[in-house]
Amino acid sequence: MTEKKTSAPKEGKGSRSMFKIILLVLILLLILGAGGGAAYYFLFRGAASPADEAAGEKHEPAAESSAKQASTHEPEKDAEHGDAKAPPIYHPLAPVTVNIAPPSPVRFLRVNLIVVTRSEQVIAAMDKHMPMIRNDMLTHMSSLTFDEVNSPEGKNKLREDLKTIITGILTRASEPSGIEEIIFTELVMQ
Repeated sequence: MTEKKTSAPKEGKGSRSMFKIILLVLILLLILGAGGGAAYYFLFRGAASPADEAAGEKHEPAAESSAKQASTHEPEKDAEHGDAKAPPIYHPLAPVTVNIAPPSPVRFLRVNLIVVTRSEQVIAAMDKHMPMIRNDMLTHMSSLTFDEVNSPEGKNKLREDLKTIITGILTRASEPSGIEEIIFTELVMQ
């Protein structure tokens, strides 16, 4: 008679694949745990600023610090002009191109400018009223002549005029209007 060969099931392959699955699940849990811990730290504990770390101060959770600020009755920022200690905010406006009033050796004036303020509320108000601001800027700039803009004094006067225009629109709309300066990033006459 012939003998039947019985082969034992191969346990090595099945246990190896199960080991790999368990190992992948453990690594995934470790990564998720680290991400959750980092999220907790940055959201609820707050990151210490370099100045605080140098002084050895400890940050409070965000909920506690906002509750303390509300209870200390610190003076609010001046919404009209921004906080004098706040860093400046540079808000670029879309380029403005106009025809220059005749007689002139050039036909076009193109200006790129940045509005400098210390208040986010002023930026929001400018964005809200941008159609009126652009209208008044275009109207004013199209009435200029080459001689009025071609000198350093003329450029400074244009900056002051644009600041007055923007501030006037925001003031009439009962919006914060704390604009510190207008900066030209491009002024081209062709």
